[in-house]
Amino acid sequence: MLAPLEILKMKHVVLTETERRLLISQLSVDEKRYLGELMLADEIDIESDDKEMDIEKDLKFGNRTYVDGLHTWVSNKD
Repeated sequence: MLAPLEILKMKHVVLTETERRLLISQLSVDEKRYLGELMLADEIDIESDDKEMDIEKDLKFGNRTYVDGLHTWVSNKD
């Protein structure tokens, strides 16, 4: 069985985002640092599906919030 670091270092391997995340979570701290150094040196490319957050579409403000753990209603009327 291959170690998670060996799988992540393979070229042209197809991994889903969840599989990549699980493999990275199995790495030790030293292996994560080594993987980060490889990524910074552009020797390995682990593509990310992270998209930039669109503030107007992704961030929504409601009329309730929590203050000190208590449910509070907010009115934004002028």
